[in-house]
Amino acid sequence: MKIKSLIVFLILFLFGCSNNKPKDEKLVTVQEEREYLQKYGTSLSLDEVIEIARDRNLDLRIKRLETEIASLDRKIAFGNFLPSITLGANYTKLDDPINLEMGLPSLPPLPPTLPLPPQVGGLLSKLPKSIETKLVDESFQTVGIAAQIPIFVPSTWYLYSARKKGEDISKLAESFADKMLQLQVMSEYFYILALESERETLVNNLKSSEELERKAEVSLKVEGILDWELKKVQTLVESQKISLNKNERELKIAKMKLKRTLNLNLQEDIVLEKNETKVVELPSLEECVYNSLNGNELLKIREKGKEINTDIKKIAITNFLPKIILGGGYLNNSNSTLADPDFLFGHVSGVLSIFNGFKNVNEYKKAVRREKIGELTLEKQFMTTVLEVTRAYDNVETAQEFLNMAEKNYQAEMGRLKQKSAEKRVEMIGEEEYYKALAEYNTALSLKEKAQYQYEMAYGALSIAMGNNPLRGGK
Repeated sequence: MKIKSLIVFLILFLFGCSNNKPKDEKLVTVQEEREYLQKYGTSLSLDEVIEIARDRNLDLRIKRLETEIASLDRKIAFGNFLPSITLGANYTKLDDPINLEMGLPSLPPLPPTLPLPPQVGGLLSKLPKSIETKLVDESFQTVGIAAQIPIFVPSTWYLYSARKKGEDISKLAESFADKMLQLQVMSEYFYILALESERETLVNNLKSSEELERKAEVSLKVEGILDWELKKVQTLVESQKISLNKNERELKIAKMKLKRTLNLNLQEDIVLEKNETKVVELPSLEECVYNSLNGNELLKIREKGKEINTDIKKIAITNFLPKIILGGGYLNNSNSTLADPDFLFGHVSGVLSIFNGFKNVNEYKKAVRREKIGELTLEKQFMTTVLEVTRAYDNVETAQEFLNMAEKNYQAEMGRLKQKSAEKRVEMIGEEEYYKALAEYNTALSLKEKAQYQYEMAYGALSIAMGNNPLRGGK
């Protein structure tokens, strides 16, 4: 009964483990997507867009699954340290029972001086020369449980160490993918805002050109200008309309790209809020380089890769060492011919490779060279990181200089627009000159906003190089 109870327990345990599967994620409908976006209101800020991207982006979800796989690989490697238990059962049916024939020794002749009675002599003459006995039943079953555990298998230690470092690499890769996703979202977000800002300039340029066209038509009626001059103005108006239509098409595609990154319905429209830019004081270049050498994910990944190559070399060394495994179990047989139908057994087995065609030697040489490749790759990544941080630092300084210049130009155009507005109120200037000033103001505003976006992107790239989030204040 104890054995049967143990068998039932093991079957239930294995069945429960086999059903421990992640639930499939159902596809989100358009209505569910709209309800999902309702909590953010009618417009989306940059923080909200990044939050949606981190929650829904398909590439990032793939990275998370890869991290889970790496964690499962580590757990699988850890299983090599634990005993493995197997349950076996067998039923055999024979067409005939198997018997064993044993020959009987012949009796020596009796001396003539000892005659036997006739009855005894007749019985002795009838004795068979051999007898049969049952060796195996016609049908029988065997049930057994076996277990084994490694006692000395050094390769499992280094395999687990390599899997653990592989899990760390997956986590670093996921963190880096998350930051690159934020930078991508920022780029697409700011590009949309730049197109919207540029549209305001194009609209005012079109109004100014249409006002000029209206005056040219009046001048042509009074023969103030020639016909070709009116056509030249009309060509200018058409070019402004083409630019505005092109801007609208580019804006539509830019929003679709952002929605693809957010894993949202491409046909649904989204409204973005403008982002305020605050210029911060940069730390010294030396401090940025120091932070990058301690926090850059790519550099950490290369370091872990070098350590994995070292573990692989140690695994190659263990191929020259013996492997010792301890095992044992219980076996029950229903064969009635056995005096003891169940018994326990144990064994210790050891294996040592003496010669396998120089495979172990060549595997070791290969591992040594892979370790050297890891060292050289790490050294290359070290220099690349320093170069990237220096370049990103210079880009931030350049973007900050352009932002300061664009801010001054914007302040000048804003003062100029105020003057033109006052002149228009007292009818010192006409609609054409006013719209022209308004278009130049919008151009200056658009350039200032684009300079802000370039500064944010440059600072975000520098932050990623130092191992930080590209969005300041982000988690």
